[in-house]
Amino acid sequence: MVKNRHGYRGYVTCRPFGGLQIPVPVQALVMRDYCARNGLMYKLHVNENIFPNSYVVLEGLLNELGIYEGILATSMFMLPARPARRRKIYRCILEQGASLHFVLEDVVITKPADIEPVEEVLSISALLPQAPKALPLSGGPAPE
Repeated sequence: MVKNRHGYRGYVTCRPFGGLQIPVPVQALVMRDYCARNGLMYKLHVNENIFPNSYVVLEGLLNELGIYEGILATSMFMLPARPARRRKIYRCILEQGASLHFVLEDVVITKPADIEPVEEVLSISALLPQAPKALPLSGGPAPE
C-alpha cells in the first residue's frame, strides 16, 4: 500500500453488463461482502452514467487514485468494449501503484501479468454472438 492511501472505492452501474442487470444496491452489498471477506476497507461507490459507452465516472475515478488503494468494480464486463481503452485503464491503475478488483469474478489486477487472463475472457465473450447457435447432427450445414 502506498502511504496515505486508504480503502477501495467501488464502481457500479445501472447499465446491463455481461448479460446481467444488477440493481446498484445489490452491487454495493456484494462489494461490502467482498471487502469483509478479504479484509479490505470499502469506500462508498460511484455510479457510472447510464449513457451507452460513457466511462466519464470511471475515468474520473482514475484521477482520484492518489487517495485510494484501488478500485472495486462489480464485474470485468463493466469495462469498455474496446481493448485499447481497457488497456489505458489498466495502465493508469498500475502506474499509480493501485489495484483493480472484479468482485463477481473474484479477480484482481495488481501487476501486468494479471491483465491477459481478463482480456482473454473479455475477447472470448465478445466473439460469442458470432458462434453458431446449434451444431449439425449429421455433418450437414448448421441450422440458423
